[in-house]
Amino acid sequence: MSENVTKLDPALFEKERRVLSYRKGGLTFDAIAEKLGYANESSARAAFKRAIERTRDESLAAEGRELHRARLETALSAIWDRVIQGDLKAIDMMLKILDQDAKLFGLNMPVKTEVEVTNYDGLLLRERTREIVTTVRELRRSEIVVGTGSGETGATAG
Repeated sequence: MSENVTKLDPALFEKERRVLSYRKGGLTFDAIAEKLGYANESSARAAFKRAIERTRDESLAAEGRELHRARLETALSAIWDRVIQGDLKAIDMMLKILDQDAKLFGLNMPVKTEVEVTNYDGLLLRERTREIVTTVRELRRSEIVVGTGSGETGATAG
């Protein structure tokens, strides 16, 4: 047997299975901790996460999504009359419930992002830079020639 393989204690496996079962039944992590003898809710939550990681079974994941969706539908049904009446808090809660549902089932459209990429040819850039530098130097020379021949101050000898 490889050293990387971890043996799972059957009692621990059973306890974590019960955590999954209780959570599926709607119990809080506090209640699960109390029922199964965990020190606190975070210990029960950690056991739940370990059990989920261990199972990685798609049918279990699908069952979990359906359970979650049923809970969302129950929550939405509970506030629906207030939503229809225009209760802003109920409408806000409805939007949060619908957002959770959309995330759960991947209903949100992906954000479209446009990216423009410009590739520059290094040789062309060097050539254009040389042309600009040459043009600037020629302009400076012509300014110097024009400037010295015409008396830059505008004063005339006399």
